Amino acid sequence: MTRAAQPVPAPEYPRLARVLRSVAVSAPLHCGDLVLDEERWTVHRAGTPVDLSPTEFRLLACLMRHQGTVLSKTQLLHSVWGWGYTGQSQVVETYVSYLRRKLGRLGPPLIHTCRGAGYVLRGAQTPSAQTPSAQARGPGEP
Repeated sequence: MTRAAQPVPAPEYPRLARVLRSVAVSAPLHCGDLVLDEERWTVHRAGTPVDLSPTEFRLLACLMRHQGTVLSKTQLLHSVWGWGYTGQSQVVETYVSYLRRKLGRLGPPLIHTCRGAGYVLRGAQTPSAQTPSAQARGPGEP
């Protein structure tokens, strides 16, 4: 067997995975009018650039990769801050509020709280995307 045809030894898997992740080209993530480009490290909402800290960027990227899925505070802590994080779990709530403030200036809310479960990112609903019961109630009615 030639060197090129030999399988990659198991101890090399983590290193190979890191190399592949570092060279992978990823398409920008979209949610409604929100666009996050991980390669360029940019975020735009309604065409306007949004200035985020590195932690805010990682949190938003995590929510966008899993949009429509409720993510618990624990899942977000592990994904954004890492398994070794030993600080307060309230940091998730704090950074979600930072994101809501920055993104909310440019459009309707995208990050929603699921009480007792976590957070979910959903694109803003247009009138045609509302449920039939919401359309029947009309604007301003509960």
